[in-house]
Amino acid sequence: MVPVGTPEYRELAVTEYKLHGRWMTYPRNAHMAEDGEPVRMLGAFLGNGIDQCEVWSPTIAKITATIERWKRGTATIEGRRHVVQMVLGGMSQFLTDVQRMPRAVQARLDKVMRAYLWNDRIIPPVSKAFIHASVERGGL
Repeated sequence: MVPVGTPEYRELAVTEYKLHGRWMTYPRNAHMAEDGEPVRMLGAFLGNGIDQCEVWSPTIAKITATIERWKRGTATIEGRRHVVQMVLGGMSQFLTDVQRMPRAVQARLDKVMRAYLWNDRIIPPVSKAFIHASVERGGL
């Protein structure tokens, strides 16, 4: 359960629930989340004062591990584009929709994508603007 209200009210609810195992009409022996503790409900992470980047950590780890497995193969640039769309797009789509993606997470995933596309080259051979252009204009 995630208590809703002022910080003082939430702290009182959590403290009372921990001490007595009940709070008002809340069910007994249920978990009451403290401030900063994310609770997963229907795929979204809710809570008071949660770190949005921390919520994304398991998804980033899963995406990174999958990309590392794909790096073992020898895909063409077109194949790599499809992998990026399937892995980065597919694995992050739902959480992005329900949770939104913080800029720090977006930057991290962009770095993972670029490293995969260009075989870990520090300086990519094509500019980012060219990559993001439409296929008709020569982009990926």
